[in-house]
Amino acid sequence: MCFRNIVSAVILILGLSACASTLYLPTEQDAVVQNVSLNTLIRGRELYISTCGGCHNLYLPAKYTNQEWILIMGKMQEKTKIDDSQKELITRYLITSAK
Repeated sequence: MCFRNIVSAVILILGLSACASTLYLPTEQDAVVQNVSLNTLIRGRELYISTCGGCHNLYLPAKYTNQEWILIMGKMQEKTKIDDSQKELITRYLITSAK
């Protein structure tokens, strides 16, 4: 039983790592356009991977528009335990490369 848990955890981590490597990585120019620090956008990306990826497959930010991401994050905050500042960080990251 313990071995199966370890294998499952390793598979989950590898899956998240593979997904994370294809996600958009914000640039300094993105930070200027968004009027935030690059660290803010990177922290939003990290939270997106760890928080959202813990429950379901991650969607590429370009899959939805800014307005769609804002609506999605409003609904998802109700289902998760993220606070307003975490929601804002994730949303900032997502809308940086939204369609």
